Amino acid sequence: MPARMSETSIVGVLPAYIQSVGLIVGGWWAYRKFIRRREDEPATDIDVEVKFIGKQDAKWIIEITSFLKNQSLVRVEYQNFEIRIRYLMPEDNVEDGGEKIKYQLNFPRTIDERIGGKRFFENADYLNPKQEFRHRYITAIPADATFVWAQCKLDLKLRAPKPVKINTQRIFRVPDSEARDIPPELQ
Repeated sequence: MPARMSETSIVGVLPAYIQSVGLIVGGWWAYRKFIRRREDEPATDIDVEVKFIGKQDAKWIIEITSFLKNQSLVRVEYQNFEIRIRYLMPEDNVEDGGEKIKYQLNFPRTIDERIGGKRFFENADYLNPKQEFRHRYITAIPADATFVWAQCKLDLKLRAPKPVKINTQRIFRVPDSEARDIPPELQ
């Protein structure tokens, strides 16, 4: 006949059993949270909009807004938040660019030529979890420009050896004051 376990031996084994179950559940939770769902990694969404404010001194005054949203559960830190504005004039040809821009349309003119360097957004350099922030930049393009290409890019500061680059770009048609694109109060 098998020996029966005494109550004292069960009580002695119970804490080790509870600890083992706790370790297994804790390991499963950590695996699911950080490996499977990657909740400790940053996730951002970025978009850009160009608003044509009005004309003055043979230029369009424009407001560039970059919408940056932290969609992760961790704080996102970033740096080098660059804004690039390129444009076409009526006399420019519509041509594919080179390999450097992955054969997208070539916009040969840039507002950076006026300052001889790059332009950057200022203000914040981090986003808390689920936070959204709008960066704005006010500048001008020639009044007779036909299209504007806006690009925003930034470097996410990560634990990795080097920052991860994030960018977005959009193209906008410059309103024609002869057409109905501009509200009468801006004409």
